[in-house]
Amino acid sequence: MATKHVTIGIAGHIDHGKTALTKALSQVDTDTLKEEKERGITIEPGIAPFSLSESISAAIIDVPGHERFIRQMIAGVAGIDLVILVIAADEGIMPQTLEHLEILQFLGVTQTVCAVTKSDKVDPEWRELLRDEIEGLTKGMALEEIPIHFVDSLSGKGIASLKNQLVQLAKTVPSKSRSGPFRLPIDQAFTVKGQGTVVRGTIVEGSVTTGDLVALEPGEEHVRIRQLQVHNKVVETAGAGQRAALNLAGVSREELKRGHVLVSPGQYPVSDCLDVLLNLSKNAKNLKQRQLIKFYIGTSEVMGKIVFFDRNETREKENEIYCQVRLVQTVVARKGDRFILRRPSPEETIGGGEIIDPMGGKYRFGMSTVNRLKEKKEGTPVEWAARELKRSGALSEEELYTVLGMNDDFSDTIKELLLTSFITEIQKGVYALTEKVNEIKEALTRRVTEYQQRHTLRQGMDKAELLHSFRDEKEELMQYGLKEVLAEEVLVQENQFIRHYSFAPHVPAGWEKRFEKLEKTMLSQGLEAQPFKELYQEGQLPSDLYQEVVRFMTNSDAAYKLDDDRLIHALVVHKQMEVLENTFPESFSVQDAKVVLGVSRKFLIPYLELLDRMGYTVRDEGKRRWKNKKTPK
Repeated sequence: MATKHVTIGIAGHIDHGKTALTKALSQVDTDTLKEEKERGITIEPGIAPFSLSESISAAIIDVPGHERFIRQMIAGVAGIDLVILVIAADEGIMPQTLEHLEILQFLGVTQTVCAVTKSDKVDPEWRELLRDEIEGLTKGMALEEIPIHFVDSLSGKGIASLKNQLVQLAKTVPSKSRSGPFRLPIDQAFTVKGQGTVVRGTIVEGSVTTGDLVALEPGEEHVRIRQLQVHNKVVETAGAGQRAALNLAGVSREELKRGHVLVSPGQYPVSDCLDVLLNLSKNAKNLKQRQLIKFYIGTSEVMGKIVFFDRNETREKENEIYCQVRLVQTVVARKGDRFILRRPSPEETIGGGEIIDPMGGKYRFGMSTVNRLKEKKEGTPVEWAARELKRSGALSEEELYTVLGMNDDFSDTIKELLLTSFITEIQKGVYALTEKVNEIKEALTRRVTEYQQRHTLRQGMDKAELLHSFRDEKEELMQYGLKEVLAEEVLVQENQFIRHYSFAPHVPAGWEKRFEKLEKTMLSQGLEAQPFKELYQEGQLPSDLYQEVVRFMTNSDAAYKLDDDRLIHALVVHKQMEVLENTFPESFSVQDAKVVLGVSRKFLIPYLELLDRMGYTVRDEGKRRWKNKKTPK
């Protein structure tokens, strides 16, 4: 059986016995800093590995309880699966207990057990009163039926029962998938003599292997993994759910800070504008439009402002607000990630919630924007994909992954969408709605058909012009749609021109008789053709179609250019060539041709040069020799 890896947070008010409880559970003292030893409080999150059962490996994160260390506390709970809420029996519920509990709610942690420490210091009656108080505190929360255990860390009383409870809760925690992109928010960084830079954190997604190249975000700097350790043991690979220490090559300790995230290159968005669903704290003062806030996500703390779209100030007894956070620095975030907001001064927790879209845009003030954010938040992955693909036209697999904010089910969802023909892979790893592809194919066919109706003399629509007319659509989507209609032979491409399969260039309706008269005149003139523009004007044909008629006649081989001014009808060309061929089967001179054809050099020379250009004759020692003696019919 594969080992399940879970991360357990242990939180509560200062001096309520969190570190002692951690040691009682794991036999590890998490107070390692000199300042912590001297002052007796936890400043940085401490990590204690221990085995819950044969199939469950755990790491306890002992997060700070003092109010000044709320930032570290939030960083410490990034990536945790369940929490031990610690309350000292002799002091009961304290302000930081309430704030920690609320932060856990905002971060979406519902798997919680309450450990009442120092229980040997109070009598049974007080215990029952405290139990009632805790149950009252959690009433109406997601963790309403929180298990309560009375323990004494020094004697070990109640520890076994608490550990058994943790095993039961850990079994219900969904196993994290190691497939997909890697992500580790850094919560500690230091230098080891002879080793270089080392970082620690909880792997929240994917896996990483020694030798991998990963990105350090924000910043797009790439570093290589020299060595991996999990609970002080060197390993080749570490995955989601595990606490890991990574020895990095390519970066110094001075370049690193809490808030940096190690990720698979190019797999996670970095943004300073995020669409969010905000849940307000019960005790927070009213928030005003564009108010300054501290934004916490993962291990990041960034200043920013809150932007509302349906109000200028929060109102009492409100809970959920669809809004936006605009930051002074970029952060790594994905749809579904949890965050915390705090007021800079006086410091207090404002609320927290969920990222709806990590790549937020500039929207108009009004309910239409709020409704759009609701649509982004709600629905199934299929509905999200449809909505975003309809808006964007086409998205790469990486973009879809970012938009959908999915983990384990991402690949399966893509396969399902392809199998049901809901989406189409228009390029390797690039997808579009099949419905949109069909719309594009119909639009291309319609655009070409409409073009041909307006320009009946032309061979078709120039491909570049056709694609440019859809410049608001994704280029890869247009290229795929055109490839499909050409493969289906609905449209046909000849050189750079695209036409409908049933179309052939023709004279516009209503001008057929005048065009027939023009051709008769050209035939009657033979080789002695007058300038074609004069002939065209005499025929009273539309002046705006002159150039198109010239192209139509030359492209369809109905006529050939003698020179810049004159066109000669194709039947004349072939008839006179037949006369020459029959009279002079091998070769002929200019004088020979003049005698036989009976025209002046003014018309003869351009005609003979035309035969050269067409490849029927070749000049050879003052004469023209037939190169291709078969006269076209």
